[in-house]
Amino acid sequence: MTITRGAGRLIAERPVPGSAGTHGGQSLWQGAGFTVVELVVIVAIIGIMLLYAALNFADWRNNATLRKTARDVVCQMQFARMEAARRNTSILIQVNTGGPGSGNCIIFIDDGSGGGTAGNQSPEPGEILRQLTMPQGVTLSATTAPIVQYSNRGFPVVGGGSTVTLTNGEKTYNVAVAAAGSVRLNGPV
Repeated sequence: MTITRGAGRLIAERPVPGSAGTHGGQSLWQGAGFTVVELVVIVAIIGIMLLYAALNFADWRNNATLRKTARDVVCQMQFARMEAARRNTSILIQVNTGGPGSGNCIIFIDDGSGGGTAGNQSPEPGEILRQLTMPQGVTLSATTAPIVQYSNRGFPVVGGGSTVTLTNGEKTYNVAVAAAGSVRLNGPV
């Protein structure tokens, strides 16, 4: 293609086959584009990048679920502490361990309300305030005591603190109840 100037304007002209600017009778512009091999390589590279992103997204989602669940356990323990002080009674948290997605934390008042037995450290249907079930992929375990009890003043009963461990097989969080009753999230470990 040649550009000439005529009467104050630019004029684009196509080359004539067989003249200067052509190659073997064809215009040089007709050979522009991608070959099939180049397209296959590009599609393969894009596919590998998408696969890598999908695998990383799955890991990120599992770790985000674990982190959220650990924070939920902290919130439940803080709720139990505040509720014990507000109601001026003891509140218990029972940690039921289990495989991925089957453990739970039950917050209850062990006062026999609703027809239960008072003081048996077992949640009865009328005594349960809240229950948190572990999502799929998160394993819950109590590393010190399966029951945490807060007194009516918001302090742990029987010698102080406790630790609950949450894991998804890749990362681990520890929820620690201090002797003074404060709750702390440690992790990921």
